[in-house]
Amino acid sequence: MGKLIAGVAVALMVLKSSTWLAVVRFHAPLAMNVTFVVFTVLMVWCYVLAMHVQPLSQRPPHFDRSSAGDMDDEAADATRYCERCDQPKPLRVHHCSQCQRCVFRMDHHCPWTSNCVGWNNKKYFLLFLLYTTLSCAVFAAMETSILWEDNPPPDAESFRPLLQCTWTLAVIVGSVLAGYFLFHMWLLYRGKTTLEYLTNKKGELEGYSFVHNVTLFCGHNRWAWLLPVPPQLDASMGPHREANQLMTA
Repeated sequence: MGKLIAGVAVALMVLKSSTWLAVVRFHAPLAMNVTFVVFTVLMVWCYVLAMHVQPLSQRPPHFDRSSAGDMDDEAADATRYCERCDQPKPLRVHHCSQCQRCVFRMDHHCPWTSNCVGWNNKKYFLLFLLYTTLSCAVFAAMETSILWEDNPPPDAESFRPLLQCTWTLAVIVGSVLAGYFLFHMWLLYRGKTTLEYLTNKKGELEGYSFVHNVTLFCGHNRWAWLLPVPPQLDASMGPHREANQLMTA
């Protein structure tokens, strides 16, 4: 099902881009065309990364429970056990029933990317929401000037049903994802993950500043926050030093 939903997302991107190539670009200002291309390229780039960059998750080999007795008390506390994975479950790790694995700092499982959103890839997921919203906004603005002109171009008039369909989709998708992006910004402000919000649990990052929480997932280089490049994550905020051996990117 996840791959099917991801396929729908790809189809919508292709439909929007094809409509722009076939009609819209010929009737839009150069600045808007360039802006649309930049946002769309960033959208696709972030989507690919959100799909293929894996969150920090458990290694598959079997874990010997008796080995936990050799750890110090702090390490033992950090290595709770996941019965479904038959693996230790360090602190801040959640089991994903869709992926059948434990994920570090898991936010949620996203059906649109067919992947979990966790410590390693949350930045790409957030940027995908942002750039999809901006791409849809620019696309809808370009189509608006074509659809509601007093004297629409003849070639555009012949594509009116397609333009109306893609304009409607762009407005709906852009509005929904804008709200979803703002929701995630609010969660970062509150110091919660989606799972913590849905289960009404206290957020691990509650009490920290918004900038601190963004830095945790997007890295220390603020100039790179809006770029789909690997974040410089703080190793001290990662899995416990003992449990880290049981995790993989």
